[in-house]
Amino acid sequence: MPLDTFLDYLFEWFLGPVRIPLDAKREFGLLIGDMSSKASFRRDSMVFEGFKLLYWPEIRKRFYDSNIFMGVGYWETPDQDPIEENMLYDRLVYDFDYEEDPNVAIKTAYEFSKLIKEKYNADVIIVRSGHKGAHVYIPLKQPVKWDHYKALWRHILKLLPKDKTQLSDQEMLQFNRLARVPMTVNYKNNKKSWARILRPKIERWSDFTWDLLQPLDTSNIKIYRVKISIPVIERSHTKKSKKYENHKKYEWIEKIIEKGLPDGRKRFILYVLTSYLVNVLSLSDDEAFERLKEFIDNSCRNFNNCEKIYDSWLRGDIRRVKEKKLLPSSLNKIKEKDSDLYSILEKILSQ
Repeated sequence: MPLDTFLDYLFEWFLGPVRIPLDAKREFGLLIGDMSSKASFRRDSMVFEGFKLLYWPEIRKRFYDSNIFMGVGYWETPDQDPIEENMLYDRLVYDFDYEEDPNVAIKTAYEFSKLIKEKYNADVIIVRSGHKGAHVYIPLKQPVKWDHYKALWRHILKLLPKDKTQLSDQEMLQFNRLARVPMTVNYKNNKKSWARILRPKIERWSDFTWDLLQPLDTSNIKIYRVKISIPVIERSHTKKSKKYENHKKYEWIEKIIEKGLPDGRKRFILYVLTSYLVNVLSLSDDEAFERLKEFIDNSCRNFNNCEKIYDSWLRGDIRRVKEKKLLPSSLNKIKEKDSDLYSILEKILSQ
């Protein structure tokens, strides 16, 4: 296959189903070598013309040992910064993994695809992403902002039963997420495999076009987003109410949820957050899980603290605090038993 044909394919992948303007910017990522070793990773934001100048010679030279990624989202003008408020998304991306048997994850991707077609009459791209499972790309008819993307991503995932949704990598839900470009190599742990497109069945780069797919019309999907918060209770001029005291007692936890943490996420969840959500706010298991994910998302966005925390671990902790009826540790208690975490919390709360 001529190399310029592959460049045309990358250009098509960049433009996406909504054919974004050529002066819009996406992020590109190029990882040279095995991800388990000290590989060289480049990540840049640019228009496609810049990509052709800076990246294409390197890809052409090192194609068979390069992992190639492209941003899920984009922003419309070069003078904008890639921050949440500026981001737009023309595709939803899911990653289904099951290391013990990747075929289980691939089968789940096919089931997900069928459910989306039945409910929304939209097509998807299923990609055997490499060693553990499959990626699912859902083209959108119209671009959406980040808040809408998050709600839409979670809403559509609920088409699957809960035991299947646990195969979905929640780390994909980051506003600046890069995703592997299909039809490229996945070089990891000294093993190479190809990110092949399974649906629609496409064998060659030159055969790909977004026009093959019926995009998802998001205007036909109603999503009800409910933000859970503690109501502000006015001070009494005479005596403070018990509710007001409770609100003041725990408002520092809400601030940590909103800000996230640069380190110590799991310890904060174990000592404080899960028991606060379950036994103080009395949230349902699903509501508590969503707020835990909100805290994890904010830690990733604000501090680049993005290491994966498995959904099964979070749900296990929800069961733990519910069964034992645990209450959250106070700041003073944390100071006594974990001075490192206390220092991190103190710094965030002082900002």
